[in-house]
Amino acid sequence: MARKRQNKSHYHSLRQKWLRRHRIARKRFHEKHKEALDFLIEKFPAKEKLASGAVGLMMMSSLIPTSTVLGAISEKGQDAEAVAQVDRTSELNAELAAVLPGNVRPLNNDEEAKISEVLSRYFNMDVKADIDGLRLNRTYGVIGAEQHLIRFPGDNMNIHLDADDKNNRMIYSSGMAPGRGAWGYFTNSRSEFDDLAREREKWYIAVQTFAAPNYNGRLADYRDLFKFRKMIVVNTQTGQAVVTDIADSGPAIFTGKHLGGSPEVMYELGLANGPRKGPVLYFFVDDVNNEIPLGPIKPMGLPNVNEKN
Repeated sequence: MARKRQNKSHYHSLRQKWLRRHRIARKRFHEKHKEALDFLIEKFPAKEKLASGAVGLMMMSSLIPTSTVLGAISEKGQDAEAVAQVDRTSELNAELAAVLPGNVRPLNNDEEAKISEVLSRYFNMDVKADIDGLRLNRTYGVIGAEQHLIRFPGDNMNIHLDADDKNNRMIYSSGMAPGRGAWGYFTNSRSEFDDLAREREKWYIAVQTFAAPNYNGRLADYRDLFKFRKMIVVNTQTGQAVVTDIADSGPAIFTGKHLGGSPEVMYELGLANGPRKGPVLYFFVDDVNNEIPLGPIKPMGLPNVNEKN
């Protein structure tokens, strides 16, 4: 009998905690997505029924197919689809926390498989720890700040940044590296410089290519794999993420860091201040049709509704 009362008390405690968290989440959700909720209420045929439950409907979109929600709230598919996009950083962080080890170390195969699935689902892309059996020495490590890379002969800080980035103290003060990246110039001349080269340098990372398994034995394979290969980098403390490309090699093993990010990458990861370093996940993005743009990205995919608590 005592055990039954104890179980009931435990259930009541959990229920109260859940209700409290739910109330807070509803309040924050409404404050953050007020415009979207107003749109839904305005477009929904039965406004009086939706007004009291709009927040619940939006939050339940993580439990039912997005197409079902969209079909119920609007006849304008494209407008509704835009409204239904919800930043799911908090859910992403919770799922990653359940898999990541307590300290920053190389992940085992099971951990990498689980994290690949989580990142693929939240960012709607094919995220992998390896490509055709080729991989880096790790997928979880400490990122540090790098400088800007020379994009073409004659490139310098006076012409390197656009107006907005020039006004960003961290991005401008990082300066330019004295040498070129691992693949040389991004274009052979300023006249050939284009948007692709601009984006590749802006969102570049340096990874420890030299430490990849059997690197010397498969040098040609690794060179083809690494050159401007897209990777998604995720700050495991905040969930901030950037789609990057590999454009340099480093840092040295003795530094205690495992990869480096351009000033723009570090800024978007939330690592622009203080020591300018922190723990991140970095996995390959298998984008054979080159459809995924470089730069910051938000987790918009669905949480794992099949996960058992």
